[in-house]
Amino acid sequence: MTTDTNFNPTNLNFPLYLARMQVKLLRPLLLIAVALATTTPRNTYAQYALDYGFAAGTGNYLGDIGGAELTRRDFAADLHLNQTRLSTHFFVRYKLNSAFALRAQLGSVFIQDHDNQSTNRDRRTRNAHFRNTINELSLRGEVNLVSLPLITRYTSKFRIGMNAYATLGITGFVHNPQAQLDQDAAEYHYAQGRTTTNPSLLDYDEWRDLRDYGTEKQTYGSSALGFPLGLGASFVVNHQIRVGLEVVWNLTLTDYIDDVSWTYADPEDLSDIGIILSSPSSEVVAAEAGFEDGDHAVQHFFNFSEQGDAIRGNPDKNDTYGTLQVTVSKVVRSQSNFRKNNNYGKRRTVKRKPTKPGSRGMGRGRAKF
Repeated sequence: MTTDTNFNPTNLNFPLYLARMQVKLLRPLLLIAVALATTTPRNTYAQYALDYGFAAGTGNYLGDIGGAELTRRDFAADLHLNQTRLSTHFFVRYKLNSAFALRAQLGSVFIQDHDNQSTNRDRRTRNAHFRNTINELSLRGEVNLVSLPLITRYTSKFRIGMNAYATLGITGFVHNPQAQLDQDAAEYHYAQGRTTTNPSLLDYDEWRDLRDYGTEKQTYGSSALGFPLGLGASFVVNHQIRVGLEVVWNLTLTDYIDDVSWTYADPEDLSDIGIILSSPSSEVVAAEAGFEDGDHAVQHFFNFSEQGDAIRGNPDKNDTYGTLQVTVSKVVRSQSNFRKNNNYGKRRTVKRKPTKPGSRGMGRGRAKF
């Protein structure tokens, strides 16, 4: 089951839509940053409680597309590393105490996958593929697991502190799965009489929004929720820069990140392009996958069935995605009363009174003639 909301993408300029959505998502993040900055308590610990920066790294996905020789498994063995793409984020983090921190994060994760990367003949014959840009806003908690303090300034000028943490939270995101037409599938459906558009007239380079074509005749929205879980470690250098590495995986409440979940749609309800996108199979790809009678395999397994037994995906498991990122942030250092009273980091100047002639201190330690 999914919790997607209804969405009408008619006449939608998607790049413009994403730009507007980014602005809308950025506003609450900035408000959180301002609130944290203005409420920083004035004590010694608060000098290093707030930091802000960026994270960049990889993005990958587990779902109905891809995998290896077995059926779907939500496990790292199903990852196609050659389908790994980019992820970038901006974040603000505030440490409530030595054990717990809050982090607000805004950014994008780019993912894609293709059935032709699988060694399972059923998946290869289904021949589905997609790409998706996930724009997300998340609020996470970080629980400190291990902490090593900074080396004191009296033993080293280059000071480093380390902490390892677990993170969990909630993510709201918008997404838009896309795919290209498969030429073998277009020619196959045209030869079968399912489509009337000459395959030579179609554009096979264009990426099309799959939600527009109702490939499974299921309504799903552009927004959904996820729950990020992960581990990370960060290092503070000279009380100023925090550098870290973290891996986070998002468990989502949608099965349509890849546009594949249930059964094939009735071709009577689809346009020619919708038919090709819904069932990109063909006797050519079925034969390459290992079926002796490619046409029979496609007719029986990979097309619409009135009995509903032509399964396109697995609706019992939702899609997930994750990132492996390097983080770099600036630590905000405030002036505390302790710092002011003890002149931390400054050399104190001691004024000496001049020694008068005849005083006890004059000539001390010198030879007498």
